[in-house]
Amino acid sequence: MFRIGAFARLAGVSAKLLRAWDALGLFRPVWVDRSNGYRYYSPAQLPELRRILALRDVGVSLAELAELVAGGADLGAVLARRRAELERERQEIERRLRALDISMAIAGDAGGRVGGGDREARAWDVVVRPVAAEAIATYAADLRAGDLGPAFYELEVYVRDLRRRAARPPGAIEPAAPGDPSMEIFVPVTGPVPPSGRIGYRRLPACRAASVIHRGAYHRLAEARSALEAWVRVAGLTPAGPLREIYLQFGAEPELRVPTGYVVDRAADFVTELQLPVD
Repeated sequence: MFRIGAFARLAGVSAKLLRAWDALGLFRPVWVDRSNGYRYYSPAQLPELRRILALRDVGVSLAELAELVAGGADLGAVLARRRAELERERQEIERRLRALDISMAIAGDAGGRVGGGDREARAWDVVVRPVAAEAIATYAADLRAGDLGPAFYELEVYVRDLRRRAARPPGAIEPAAPGDPSMEIFVPVTGPVPPSGRIGYRRLPACRAASVIHRGAYHRLAEARSALEAWVRVAGLTPAGPLREIYLQFGAEPELRVPTGYVVDRAADFVTELQLPVD
């Protein structure tokens, strides 16, 4: 038998690791001298140690390893579960690599510049992120009117008078069908509001969304949308719902009492996030 230091060198691990695994009940010495606490290990234990090291190398957790050693877990089930986890990780890595290729292409088109008008006109930084569900008051606006301002004004007044305005940004949901003249605009609320005419209430569902931030007047939103949709296609993602426009900075009349952090005076300072739900 070997003392812990000699066995650690033989096994290619640290004595600290062996002590930690002993404390966890994961890998114990064959004998402990009770008079001095010295641990002794046998070369016959090396196959068992190698199995634990191999499982740890593929990402099996210490908790699952302890269950396996204690006989409380099925090795096949643990390995199948870990394989599924690694497959999900592989798919996410591949998605990130595709996104990196897109970013590199953008950087090449922009001549490697990090700022400046040319790059801002061509490049859009897309992020995939979770979006939480929220309660919203809605308004069925008519796109043929051209200006959504009056519709937002009416909706904001309605919510203001009910004292249900939540301190979150308003938004719009683009029509799911091409050519549909209606657009659902919304204002976040703290709870249900009674319907009235074109005004309704619902919960906007949570989603995973590819999103891009646009700064400036709304006439360039179409360019941002095209860039976002192209990015989603190249990244191999599938749209899972209509595009959402979230107005993070916008213009609003003082009497609406919109939370001040969202209100700006100049169109050049408008900030809009486009969110495209994806699978």
